Amino acid sequence: AFYRGFLHLLKKGLLISLTIFLGVFITVTIMNRTVRVGFGFSEAQLDATIENQIDRTIDLYIRENPSVRHLPYFEREAAVEWLYEELVEEFGLNLPKFQRHLLWTLKALKLDWGRLRVGEVNPFPVIGWRPVKFDLNQELLLSYLPNTMLLAGSAFFLVFMFGLPLSLMLARNYGKWFDRVISFFSPLSSIPSWVIGILLIWLFAFELGILPAGRMYDSMPPETRWGYIPVILKHMALPVFSIALSLFFQLVYSWRTFFITFSSEDYVELGKAKGLSNRILERKYILRPSLAYIITSFSLLFVSFWQMTIALEVVFNWPGLGWLYVVKGLPNLWGENIYPGDLLISITLVVMFAYLMGAVVLLLDFVYVLVDPRVTIGHKDVTLRLKRRRQALWKSIKEIFHRREPRQSIVHRWQKPDVDRVNNNNKFNNGQFRLLRAQLWRGIKNMAREIRRYPSAIIGFIIILLLILGSLYAVIFLPYEKIGGDWERSNLSGQSRIPQLAKPAWVNWFREKDYLSILELNSEEGEGEKIITPVSEDVDKISITFNFDYDYVDFPKEVFLYFNTKYVDKRPFASVLWKTPDGREIELKALAVGTDAKYDFEESIPANNLLTDDFKFEMWFDPLDTSFHAFHDLLFANPESDQAEILPGQYQLVIEGVTFEADRDLDADLVILGQVYGVAGTDFYRRDLVVPLLWGIPYALLIGLLGALSTTIISMIFAATGVWFGGWMDNLVQRLIDVNLVLPILAIAVMAYAFLDIDIVTILVVYIILSAFGTPTKNFRAAFLQIKEAPYIEAAKAYGASNMRIILRYMVPRLIPVLIPQLVILIPSFVFLEATLGFFNIKMIYPTWGTVIYQATMHSGLFFSRYWVLQPIVLLLLTGLGFSLFGFALERILNPRLKSE
Repeated sequence: AFYRGFLHLLKKGLLISLTIFLGVFITVTIMNRTVRVGFGFSEAQLDATIENQIDRTIDLYIRENPSVRHLPYFEREAAVEWLYEELVEEFGLNLPKFQRHLLWTLKALKLDWGRLRVGEVNPFPVIGWRPVKFDLNQELLLSYLPNTMLLAGSAFFLVFMFGLPLSLMLARNYGKWFDRVISFFSPLSSIPSWVIGILLIWLFAFELGILPAGRMYDSMPPETRWGYIPVILKHMALPVFSIALSLFFQLVYSWRTFFITFSSEDYVELGKAKGLSNRILERKYILRPSLAYIITSFSLLFVSFWQMTIALEVVFNWPGLGWLYVVKGLPNLWGENIYPGDLLISITLVVMFAYLMGAVVLLLDFVYVLVDPRVTIGHKDVTLRLKRRRQALWKSIKEIFHRREPRQSIVHRWQKPDVDRVNNNNKFNNGQFRLLRAQLWRGIKNMAREIRRYPSAIIGFIIILLLILGSLYAVIFLPYEKIGGDWERSNLSGQSRIPQLAKPAWVNWFREKDYLSILELNSEEGEGEKIITPVSEDVDKISITFNFDYDYVDFPKEVFLYFNTKYVDKRPFASVLWKTPDGREIELKALAVGTDAKYDFEESIPANNLLTDDFKFEMWFDPLDTSFHAFHDLLFANPESDQAEILPGQYQLVIEGVTFEADRDLDADLVILGQVYGVAGTDFYRRDLVVPLLWGIPYALLIGLLGALSTTIISMIFAATGVWFGGWMDNLVQRLIDVNLVLPILAIAVMAYAFLDIDIVTILVVYIILSAFGTPTKNFRAAFLQIKEAPYIEAAKAYGASNMRIILRYMVPRLIPVLIPQLVILIPSFVFLEATLGFFNIKMIYPTWGTVIYQATMHSGLFFSRYWVLQPIVLLLLTGLGFSLFGFALERILNPRLKSE
């Protein structure tokens, strides 16, 4: 048995190694694609990266070797040229493309790029610790790997230790209130860990201030080495909790459903009849036969953890492999427009995790043998059974071809058909169609009647209906031709008439005193008192007075005054006077006004004079630090208060202008911007956020539904086919699974977009298709291994049922109860896929939720405008919640064992 097991694992290991080799070779070939770099020039990406690394290595070599640096010029140039030619030959830049790619693949597989240097990287961002110059080999990776494993290992340990007992308890107490609570929170696990991390940072770091928002250490190192333990534990609390939340409810919900499904097997009922305790039944009769599925689902999540934590480490600034991949590997991902990225770091990280994932996939087969006695390796009975099923498959294929009608002669084709027989067939077909239609309608009515029994299904259906209506509204009433140009604008220019980083206007519903939105007064539209007094033939005196009431809860965020003048040579002159409700008059800066001039309020306010006249202003206003209070706050402040307090009442702005040419004019526009705007607020670029929030709905529904349905159906059919026929068919399915599991598709897609600018639609389509041969197929295969030996399958074979009938009528329907939680998990997961891609700055043509979250993160949205970040996240949560509640009700309706009385 040991010998057979060793041969099996050796064969499996060789296949996985071949998969990794081919995958890395294809990745290297793709990443060396020639792209345009501007001005009509093109270059191969990987060639250019290695050439840049060679130049960097030579510069560091000269800098670190004084003996070379102090050589005479010609001798130093000769040494540099010799080193350059040696490195070019070492890395195959002089070889043909195929040999060059093969050489780079071997170097990547060895995780060793020789003498190439990655520059200065600091894996421990602590004050006083100097950055380190790493070679591009294992030393660099091993400096960051422990930090990532610390997060992931802690989170998965907590999930497994608490999740498995909780799943068994929920299966034993199905339908009780705590089971419903866990099921209600199952959508939480569809949220990526980086989204949960943003929410936790907002709550525990910004609102409560009890945990740090990021990094691995404090700014100052502790006094002793033992002092690092509480510091690291404090900093890893939020990221570990984020990973655990993104996995816990998903695994518990899936395991609990699987335990419920198999807790009604005959052998379990027999154990209950014998009087066995619940503990023995759960451990020996339910848990042990299900361990293959449990271990498979848990292990596959573990090997793919790093793809989920790439963005998480960036959110928390945690010095792990994800941080290294994004910050040092990818170019210009966070808008810096300077750092070109390091393609070799990205490829090396992809290879390293391919090794990790391949090792776990290899060990899974060995674990199956340990935990499931029904699975054997290399046994003669298994070989004979696989041979018989191969023969049965070949027989089924021949039957398909033999069912074809014989070819008719030309004369027979022109013979007149039997009219009576055709009419009878049509009548039969019409009657059969009416019968099927009646049965379908009866099934829909029964389904609707059952759904009405579950309030959760009604709530989920209402949420889904609102999402559909929102998507229709966006497509019909917000055409991209009208809003696209404004949304694509990424700079602040022109006259500002919309508040920046404003809250939604509905926040005023929950306040006694409102925030200001927009207060605008325009003299051209008669909203101010304008008096023109001729002084001479060429000189006119123009007086403009704006009166307005200000009684809001906070100071205005911005105050603008725009002038619109008409002149030829001589610019008008204007003086500005500010009058407060208590009778004070504040003279602001006078200036010569040009065409469409913007008056700078912040520079025109005599702050020093105001602080001198009203000494209480000095108690809360600092002219050297305007991060909390701007200069214009002094115009609205109460001089009798020792705190920053609004003086309510009527304010007056008086503009005294003089024109120096005949028939010239002067108008003004006063714009005061507050803290709220519209239904959803605004972003950093003053754009209305309701547009991307609504446009994100159709994309979320399209990606979620199509991705989840196609992935689940394809994975179930392929898994059942592979398990049933075995042999080369099962090997083919497993090889497709291994390709998907071993190669990190998401990381490769992000890398391809960052370096090659591949279209996001292509990335989404390829990702969804490949997902069908990933974790879902592996999970279904583990479940079908249990089902294929069931008594009713043996009975179906005994009465001569065909292979396809057994697969489609007996095996696949058996897992419909597992299919529902799979859809519950996959639909929100694919909805969050676009948001995750958007977080990596992979943009859609249209504004979406992921784009909003990315831009908000780039501009510190949690600190300056939490609604900018939280609103798209809330919509993502509602989408996942709606489908999950509806799916939870369908699970109980479709599964007779779970159906409540």
